[in-house]
Amino acid sequence: MGNSRRFLPAALFVAASLAAGCAPAGDPVRATLDRMAKAARDRDAAALMEQVAADFQAGDGRSRADAEALARSYFAAYARLDVAFQNVQIERAENTARVRLRAVMSGQPLKMGGLSGLLPSSASSDFDLRLAREGKTWRVAWASWQPVPD
Repeated sequence: MGNSRRFLPAALFVAASLAAGCAPAGDPVRATLDRMAKAARDRDAAALMEQVAADFQAGDGRSRADAEALARSYFAAYARLDVAFQNVQIERAENTARVRLRAVMSGQPLKMGGLSGLLPSSASSDFDLRLAREGKTWRVAWASWQPVPD
């Protein structure tokens, strides 16, 4: 369980980032998730962070800079990361959206420096995300997550 708790802080970006092909035409909230997915598949932390608001705050107090550093470290530590979303619920207002989902993540840690023994190959967590419209773009402004017990 300790290993999965270390895995979960990056889950905000990894989970949202790896959501592939989930946007119906014209849905800007899901399109944001798709852009994050492409950035994650490409291991492009800068493109990933373009989808995160400048004043982002995590439920545990982490800042945008903290989240970017965490995403970069996970991109560097894993040879492969995948995620499946379950129970996606989106509540929309004119300029904000709340997204709740369960992310089931799996990955292959790099086989160097003992990382494969320290990082889990799978974990699940429940997310609560707030997206805000900035002009024509939607960005993640706030997020919290909880590990799902094994």
